[in-house]
Amino acid sequence: MHLICRPSSLMCLLVLLVTTALPAQASPEEALDHVVSVLPVWPGQQHGGAGARPGTAPEGSGVVVRLGVIATAYHVIEPAERIDIRLSDGRILPARLIAGDTATDIAILKVETGLIPIEFGPSPGLAQPACAIGNSFGLGLSITCGVVSAKGVTNAGFNPVEDFIQTDAAINPGTSGGALIDMEGRLIGLVSAIFASDADANIGVNFAVSNELLNRVVDALISNEEVEYLTAGWRLDFADRTQLAAIAAPVVRVVQPGGAAAASGLQPGDLILRIGDRRVRTPRDAVTALALLPAETVNVPLVLLRQGDRRTVNLSFDAEPQAEETATSAGDPECPHPEAVCRQRQAVFPISAYDPVASATRISEDLLVTNRHVLGDRLEATVHTPAGPRVAKLVPSAYEGDLVLLKAEGLPADAAILEPDSQELATERYFTIGADVARREVSVFEPGDLIMLPARGADLGRLHVTAHMQPGVSGGALVGQDGLLTGIAVGGGDRRFEAIPVSAVEDLLRLTEDPEAERTTRRLGKNFVACAAAIETASNAQDPASQAGPVSQACVRSSNHGQLLEAGRVLAQSGEFDAAVDLHRQAVEQVPNSINSRLSLLVSLQLGTRFEEMTEHARWLMEAAPDDPQALRFSIQSGVWGGDPALAEAGYQALLKADPRQAQAARRFIDAAPPRPARR
Repeated sequence: MHLICRPSSLMCLLVLLVTTALPAQASPEEALDHVVSVLPVWPGQQHGGAGARPGTAPEGSGVVVRLGVIATAYHVIEPAERIDIRLSDGRILPARLIAGDTATDIAILKVETGLIPIEFGPSPGLAQPACAIGNSFGLGLSITCGVVSAKGVTNAGFNPVEDFIQTDAAINPGTSGGALIDMEGRLIGLVSAIFASDADANIGVNFAVSNELLNRVVDALISNEEVEYLTAGWRLDFADRTQLAAIAAPVVRVVQPGGAAAASGLQPGDLILRIGDRRVRTPRDAVTALALLPAETVNVPLVLLRQGDRRTVNLSFDAEPQAEETATSAGDPECPHPEAVCRQRQAVFPISAYDPVASATRISEDLLVTNRHVLGDRLEATVHTPAGPRVAKLVPSAYEGDLVLLKAEGLPADAAILEPDSQELATERYFTIGADVARREVSVFEPGDLIMLPARGADLGRLHVTAHMQPGVSGGALVGQDGLLTGIAVGGGDRRFEAIPVSAVEDLLRLTEDPEAERTTRRLGKNFVACAAAIETASNAQDPASQAGPVSQACVRSSNHGQLLEAGRVLAQSGEFDAAVDLHRQAVEQVPNSINSRLSLLVSLQLGTRFEEMTEHARWLMEAAPDDPQALRFSIQSGVWGGDPALAEAGYQALLKADPRQAQAARRFIDAAPPRPARR
């Protein structure tokens, strides 16, 4: 419908006055008018927009979401003494902070000029085109486009509360707080975080806060200058493998007396399927589902599974949660875990070195241990204590693995110490303690079980657990539910995480007396940095295959387990499959019980069409992870094309239990397999 206005028309004037305050729908190019560059003035830093060279001053982005109100990323403006914004037309205006929410990393700013808000779009579909608008590297607003890669991502590990849209649209430093839009210029998310390479640059895995969570937080901050989140009064955990084979859902471990869960009749062992209209598959999904509920919510329907029976109950928030009458840390709502575990947070410190954010575990009055990859070739690290930063110096040791020893003066006198003490590992829960990047503190993460002990005879073997780890925890502590140190966290993914056993810490200490300690330490640090540089060069090269030789040579010398996996991945992506296989095989030989290493090797062998060599590793993986469909697919494929039909049939039978739908396709592949691909 077209409205024809005469100059004297009162109705036309009223329509124009009303529509100017409404959100504006635009094309992607026109959406630039609703995105701003955020120019915070940080103490001791240059000021963006004041003549600083692009990329040298702290800058970010923002989106006009209400009349005169701008949403941005809280980490962009948190330390700011003053905030300016730069509009798409180049004007620079002052802005003031209304409020911020650390749980979601969202802040809102106010400007006196009545900037028109962008139109919010509907929830996007997968593979739908999407564009990111932001102030990349402080160069001014620009647009990059890609697709929506995933929705409802709650486990990226950046913030305590996450509901992310994932995109491969290029997002780089400076774009935080920018807009993710659809092809009609409508907002579908607020740019929040990126998984970056070592150069802190885009690698195509980027995240934006969903409109649903953004609106929830913005409305609360405008109304109350804070966000109140509902709590259910429970502790959730990942279900065990048997349960996950039937349905993906978190399990209730603890029900706090007097809380919403207790009032609604929930019991330990219940599987949570749905909260309101949100399907719940993990504990983090449940956190998000509750966070999206307005603070004034009285009750919400909850679907659960109890002993095979599906039930719907109303989760009521009328009752105030009471302290949990268990051995949990009842006085600390931030640590709903056994008190003996929570107490050990005092023994773990955030540190900065070659890796800017990592952890270190205190093992004596003045000694800490962390991963070698955290230090690289540096001789000291900064330890962040409650009383301020302390310098820790590297203590040479002839230990060859991914551990180093640090000595620091002035550590807190009354803090906990996790003394290494080798002992028989009990069948208990395990907890990772480390630096929580999003919360800017040391946290205890979701517990897990022991998957596998270090392989017999493997000098550099590792503990394999489901206890959650994320960026920042490298060098942190893996403890049992009694709070005793069992290992030093390294990392991992897909609920398969690794820690170096405490016996290796004892070796690290013992080998400080070795005559080769200083020479070994220098060699390992130098080789680590050389490998990292070779990987970075290959990753950014126009012809990565030309860098295959330098990468292989440098990373074989480094012999760092994580670098062997990363270098092999880079070489496989460049088509150098044989070189990738060699590096991944070395990683498997070093840590034989690492499921992630076996998967990497199998992928490289698969890409190189070396199916006969896959069968040995696929059989091991099928036995180690009988409920993992990916592992079972390797068994089927390598069995068919590698000449081991018994392996293929065994993989199919296991897949029937793990995922019957995938098993149908597997049966067709076994019975009528296409020709084997030629050797690459």
